[in-house]
Amino acid sequence: MSFFLLIGSISSLAFIALASAMSKHQKQIFNRELSLAQTYAASSLGWILLPVSLVICLLAGKISTMLSYWIGVLTFAALLIGLMLSYYPNKIKVLAYLLIGLAAVSIGFLLV
Repeated sequence: MSFFLLIGSISSLAFIALASAMSKHQKQIFNRELSLAQTYAASSLGWILLPVSLVICLLAGKISTMLSYWIGVLTFAALLIGLMLSYYPNKIKVLAYLLIGLAAVSIGFLLV
């Protein structure tokens, strides 16, 4: 269970970062457009976190099984972020903080 939460939270954070790189969603989340450097940083963070979640997933088992698992987790993460941006765009920062905490707790459980 903690493995699913770790992969899900990292993937969701990646999608939040990628959404933060889009001007439409910047206005929803931050009530303003970010600077060009901040936009590049958000985009880079999103594209770095996605392969990180893939590598963590692939290290946990057989490649074929874990790749399917990762794609399933990506689907749920994209759905969560899409729904949050549609219905609760001002709460996405709170969700990001929750996901960071969830990832930290999941790492702690996996290391014990």
